Amino acid sequence: MQLNFFLMTVSASISHHDCRMTQIRIPILSPVPCVPNHIQANLSCGSGVVDVSWQPSKGALSYTAVAQGSGGFASSCNSSSTTCEFSNLLCGLTYSISVTASDRVCTSAPSNSVQLDTVPCEPHGIVAQMECSSHTGVVSWEQGDHVASYLVQASSPDGHQTYCSSPTTSCRLASLHCGQAYNLTLTAQDSHCNSHNAFSQLHSVPCAPTNVQTSLVCLSNSVAVMWQSASGALSYQAEGITVGGTHMTNCNSSVTHCNLEHLLCGETYNVSVLSVDHTCSSEESLFTQVQTAPCPPQTVDVVVNCSAGSMTVTWPANPEAQSFHVRAETSGGAFLSCDSTSTSCSISGLPCGQLYSVTVTSVRGGCESQRSTAVNVTSAPCVPQGEIGNLDCVTNSAWVTWLQAKGAESYSVLAVERGGTNSSCSATDLHCNVPDLLCGATYTFHITAVNSFCKSAPGNAFQIQTAPCALTSITAHTDCYSSHITVSWQLNDGSSFYVATAEGHDQSILMCNSTGTSCDLSRAKCGMQYTIIISGSSDKCSSLRSPPLKMHTAPCAPQNITVNPVCDSNGMTAAWSPSLGAESYSLTASSRDGDVRTCRSTTNNCTLLHLHCGQIYDVSITASAGNCTSMASQQVTFYSVPCEPQNMTVEVQCDTGTATLSWVEGQGSLQYFTMAQTMDGHTLHCDTTSTSCSIPGLTCGTLYNFSALASDGACNSSLTVPVQRGAVPCPPVTVRVRTHLMVDATLVRVSWKFVYCPDVTYLVRVTGNIQGNPESLMDVSSYWTDTNYFEFPVPCSSSYSVTVFAQNSAGVSRPSQAVTGVTGTRQHVKLSMLKKKV
Repeated sequence: MQLNFFLMTVSASISHHDCRMTQIRIPILSPVPCVPNHIQANLSCGSGVVDVSWQPSKGALSYTAVAQGSGGFASSCNSSSTTCEFSNLLCGLTYSISVTASDRVCTSAPSNSVQLDTVPCEPHGIVAQMECSSHTGVVSWEQGDHVASYLVQASSPDGHQTYCSSPTTSCRLASLHCGQAYNLTLTAQDSHCNSHNAFSQLHSVPCAPTNVQTSLVCLSNSVAVMWQSASGALSYQAEGITVGGTHMTNCNSSVTHCNLEHLLCGETYNVSVLSVDHTCSSEESLFTQVQTAPCPPQTVDVVVNCSAGSMTVTWPANPEAQSFHVRAETSGGAFLSCDSTSTSCSISGLPCGQLYSVTVTSVRGGCESQRSTAVNVTSAPCVPQGEIGNLDCVTNSAWVTWLQAKGAESYSVLAVERGGTNSSCSATDLHCNVPDLLCGATYTFHITAVNSFCKSAPGNAFQIQTAPCALTSITAHTDCYSSHITVSWQLNDGSSFYVATAEGHDQSILMCNSTGTSCDLSRAKCGMQYTIIISGSSDKCSSLRSPPLKMHTAPCAPQNITVNPVCDSNGMTAAWSPSLGAESYSLTASSRDGDVRTCRSTTNNCTLLHLHCGQIYDVSITASAGNCTSMASQQVTFYSVPCEPQNMTVEVQCDTGTATLSWVEGQGSLQYFTMAQTMDGHTLHCDTTSTSCSIPGLTCGTLYNFSALASDGACNSSLTVPVQRGAVPCPPVTVRVRTHLMVDATLVRVSWKFVYCPDVTYLVRVTGNIQGNPESLMDVSSYWTDTNYFEFPVPCSSSYSVTVFAQNSAGVSRPSQAVTGVTGTRQHVKLSMLKKKV
């Protein structure tokens, strides 16, 4: 056995004859304790405690055992005997265990190590999910160190137990019972021990509902569905599908009933229910069938028999229905009805003047369909009452009035002369004028009420005798712009005084008298139709009365003119009130720059397109009828679409990232809108009322398309042609030049600070005179570089000017501030070289 010794020194003193003392050191050798051997380590799986033992070491008074984990974790224990216990080792690690011996002075070398795997760690990161379609639970976890396999055990409240094991990080639990909350126990295993258990829970697929029952709610054509609760269900979904599969509907519920709505009429539905939890749905329950309400008739026709006071309602056959119910209802809620097992039904005894909403429903058993689409019909209107007729001697027409007849939409008045000649008029209100009656005749008048379906019986008849016939051969004339009508006639024997009377269609009266054969009717209105008669006295219906003569005056000038812009085509649309007597209209628009546009129209509106931009147009309108044109309307001023800005220039300031746009003012402009747009669509804006604008926020190194448009508040001009400019980088601010003397030349080194802008490269330019000769010019440039320095050899005694440019995809900057200087002379070069040699 090899012994190790420890060297010690002991001090001693020696006395000399001259009384001096001398200290000396005496070495002493001490043996080091022996290295422990026969190291053994045992693991207790249940507690995780490791017991370490060894044989006694010679010279040892105490021992230290060290367990070094594979992940760098270490633990130690001290013992005066030959055993030691580790109770705090980490799970799932491999430890290397060694022992050293100590005699309180010396410690032996470590013993040979023993390898030991601790108890596997409890599994972590457990995730349990259902694979719904196969009723299989999939359990997964995080992989632990030194684990040989995992065991998953599952048990449910109904007593079902199952398990699965896996060497990987997941396993499958097949054929789980429906509607159960399974308790899961997960254990990690190695070749010796099992880990502590980890726990989780898994809810299996919910069970399908049972005892599904349905009940038809006929009024709303919906189905009430009920079922028994199912284990594991958090909610339910009822589903109804037609037997032919053409329509499906469903309803959701957290209780055991819900209503299937929006069902098709006349269909048979298969109804089933399934259970739902947070993850899975159960299989569908056994289905039950339900027949929905019959469909209402699709096409309903109603024919009203006006004379009989009845209506007949017809509809197509419907094999789903056992009978049909017809209902005719007034707006006040009163109704008439009839029932039929065929495809028609009649309702009699209709009161006059009633509006009915007619519907048909199909009936099967105790269930009635929804109502068909309503058909509105009206019974015969009531007979008009309160007839009054008055003769208008001027126009030889009859003015007839009456009282409102219930159910009438319009009225017809018929006047029949004894010889069979008739005249009539129609009206939607309570009066009308029966025109062109014969003179000297007796007419019988009848008034009939009319609606969309029927006519009433004629009202009470009354008679009117027209004026006798008299004077003939009258003429009338007026100039287009005149307010006078000249009337002339032939003299009538025995009369010396004549009165001319003109009645306008607005029932205004003009009169003049004469003892001769003509007179002038003054204050005639424009756009009027006048009926003129001549009588021999003030009695318009005397025997000396002419037949009526009708004439039209010139149309009135248009009024209430409005003009609106048509921005997209630089035009305008004008509208005005219709002019009395007008057959057509002419619009004229004249601009201040000489542009004249016209348009003609038979309606009271007109459109002009593609006008000159930025102009003020004066707009007037005339009305025409026959050979006459009205006076021009009052002029209206219109501003056309403003012209686009002209000669736009763009200046980009690199240091502020700002673009200044300027342009020549566009005619008619009140405001300008400018924009700067990048290739990817990012846009910056600036609005102004002046002819320049600044757009800040430009991104260095980006190309922009600059454009502008003008606005007058109502319309915008077209955009200017885009001007492309880039936010080019600024030139370097600080440029420095250093010179270095060389043989026959000077090396000029140019450096600068980087410019704050992406993807910038730089170019250096050196210009000057070589050796002071004005005819020997120097102009040298570097290549583009992304560094911040460049060197040039420059001849001696030469002046130079150095500038630096920056560029990127947006363009090239302006030059930096020039740095000037003169290179050294040849004598300076020689003197410099001589100094280097020395």
